[in-house]
Amino acid sequence: MIIYILVLLFYSAGSYLAFTRDGSELSLWILSFGIVLDIAMLFFDWTGAKFAPRLGEGDLASKIMRILSYFLFGVGFFLRILPKIAGFKLLIALAVAVWLVFFIRSLTLHIKRRKSK
Repeated sequence: MIIYILVLLFYSAGSYLAFTRDGSELSLWILSFGIVLDIAMLFFDWTGAKFAPRLGEGDLASKIMRILSYFLFGVGFFLRILPKIAGFKLLIALAVAVWLVFFIRSLTLHIKRRKSK
């Protein structure tokens, strides 16, 4: 669970820097670290690693939200390269919001499953 909290901190710090410094390169690096770490956790979940926490397991809505956030991050980074900063900020905000909803939904489902066992 600590790794997902690190991902949340990377997303929060990167989006804060993206908004306050108009999409600086540092914000892209920090957001990229969060994305890579999140994709690594997704890969560990798919391979069935025992040490990786399983968030969103068996929940189609959570999986769709996670993939949608990756797509929004990708399009946002593309808009940042084009220098359309307003669109970049909007898509980063949407991506972080969608990922946050995924995280909260998955965490509540994970806690409910642990209590029912």
